[in-house]
Amino acid sequence: MKCLLVLFGVFGLDLGTKKWAEASLPLGKRKKIGKKQLYFQHIKNFGMAYHKLEGKKNSILCITGGLTAIYSCLFLRASLGDANDKRYALPLAVILGGAYGNFLERAKKGYVTDFILIKKGKNPPIFNIADAALLIGTVFIGIVSLKKPSNL
Repeated sequence: MKCLLVLFGVFGLDLGTKKWAEASLPLGKRKKIGKKQLYFQHIKNFGMAYHKLEGKKNSILCITGGLTAIYSCLFLRASLGDANDKRYALPLAVILGGAYGNFLERAKKGYVTDFILIKKGKNPPIFNIADAALLIGTVFIGIVSLKKPSNL
């Protein structure tokens, strides 16, 4: 149950912040947050990370839809499995909350709203809560995988 709350919490937070960004941030304009290298910058991403496959909505939907389906099956297996499988349920819930958010927005609008910019380096990323959730969940899976199962 906790994992479903996390999944839907990430999903809702992602959609809510994207709606806020579209309503509050002018498209393309940059707004500094604090004194560091963090900005809000509203863009419409018609591709994937770093605008890969830009303008190929159907290809992106097939790829992301397929991956989301696979991760959904892994989440079900982890949620219903033994203790070793259950270790993966929470990070998979975080990943799926983000994946569902980006997939739904792309299916409805043809693009994903990105609005968080960390201005560091030549090609700084502009991303959203879903993208952050995908990264955090993936790192979390790596950490869980390194730990030995408790019943071995």
